[in-house]
Amino acid sequence: MTPIPILEFRRDILMENASPLQRFVDLVFQPSRAFDDLVDGVSLKDWLIPLLIVSAAIMILPLFFRDVSFAEADQRLIKAERSVANNMDIPEETREMIEGRLADARDKIDDSRENPLAFRNLWGYPLIPVMLFIMAAFFSAILLLIGNFGMGGQVKFFQVFSMVMMTYLISGNGFFMNMIPGVGTLELLIKTPLIIMKESTDLLFSPGLIFDEIDSFLKQFLNQLDVFRIWGMVVMGFGFAKLYNRPTAMGMIAVGIPWLIMVSIGAALLQANSMSAG
Repeated sequence: MTPIPILEFRRDILMENASPLQRFVDLVFQPSRAFDDLVDGVSLKDWLIPLLIVSAAIMILPLFFRDVSFAEADQRLIKAERSVANNMDIPEETREMIEGRLADARDKIDDSRENPLAFRNLWGYPLIPVMLFIMAAFFSAILLLIGNFGMGGQVKFFQVFSMVMMTYLISGNGFFMNMIPGVGTLELLIKTPLIIMKESTDLLFSPGLIFDEIDSFLKQFLNQLDVFRIWGMVVMGFGFAKLYNRPTAMGMIAVGIPWLIMVSIGAALLQANSMSAG
């Protein structure tokens, strides 16, 4: 009978010392196993390593399609300038103010294109991990409320936070960081060459592909249901179920409901912005 506890002890050691690569492989192929070592507690590295990996991906991968991003920014400015020029109902004073802001925006775009290494164009990079931390912490707090108060669990914040941060290695909605392709590492790795080929950052593998134009709230909502983001939420459901010792289906429901609410809010804001831009 002694080999059984010995084998279990060795498995615990292997899981505790799992490399970031092994954890990533488990996230993709065995998501329920990927969160085993979070059940008994977490250390700094459990959430810091994923945070640094995802931050590095967000910093580096968009550099490969920066020309595409600049071209899109130019097109948005041209569209805004035409909209202002064709709107005769705008008071002259307001028109001058808007045109001044558009001119400033164009100067900033040109400066970023011509001087990419200038400090004024790099200061935002250190804020990327901060923004990621805030995004993950916000959603983690929601899940913690659901699990600890709604289900009577006793999971600690950084256990949930580590689980959420790990799923960003696959995918994550980039709306709040103004990253249309998303913020997930695997998501960006796959989408980057496609963005370059398509010459557009608006690359979502979602039901929105069936529409010629995204011109309503429902279409905006469906357009946000990217297959990578759904994948990330499913994996997060596995993690939630593991931490709270609940069935996988319950974990997916607990994660899916607040996620869909946030997707709805994002879709409403995108639609409002689209309508205001004309």
